[in-house]
Amino acid sequence: MNIKVEATLREKGKKSDLNNYRREGFIPAVIYGEGKVGINILLNKIDFMKNYKKSIGEVAFFDFDLSGKKISTFIKEKQVHPVSRDFVHIDFMELHKGTTITLEVPLHYKGIAEGTKEGGALEILHHTLEISCLPKDIPDEIEIDVTNLKIGDSIHFREIELSEGVTSSMTEATTLVAVRAPKKEEVVEEVEAIEGATTEGEATEGEAETSEPDAAE
Repeated sequence: MNIKVEATLREKGKKSDLNNYRREGFIPAVIYGEGKVGINILLNKIDFMKNYKKSIGEVAFFDFDLSGKKISTFIKEKQVHPVSRDFVHIDFMELHKGTTITLEVPLHYKGIAEGTKEGGALEILHHTLEISCLPKDIPDEIEIDVTNLKIGDSIHFREIELSEGVTSSMTEATTLVAVRAPKKEEVVEEVEAIEGATTEGEATEGEAETSEPDAAE
């Protein structure tokens, strides 16, 4: 997905300047290119986030037109506010046709795992995969079929077939998805009191009392 983004050039500022931009509704950002000085820009927060949300779950490229120069980029890194979760800074990386880039692509899990029909739970451990390739070889997504997974089964990275020209540094033994056994429910047995039971050491009701003999006249 290619998204056109409007941006304004800005001077490299101090931390206080960046905070002022944020209060005014902008996201400070930088466009980096191989062997080039970063280009400092400002993004309208509302407009950018509206477009960004359209790209969630897909590989997205962000196209800029700065002073008549068209630049195609992808998000290399973003800083998020710990409380509001707003973007506070974004690093874009310029795309070059003949240069290998590293980025994350979504993992799409298709099918209904057999184990879930038996009460198991599908656990997805990785939603994206970091890959390296030329821009022309970037896949939109990587599809993983979970249909045949039974309880206790899993799929590891070594079982995934990447398209030609695409590599990843992920460890081969990394588990991507698994079907876990259902949790055992603890059965609590209720013990009913036996009616008429007596406590040890206590006399039963109606027990005869021993009386002293009458004194002689």
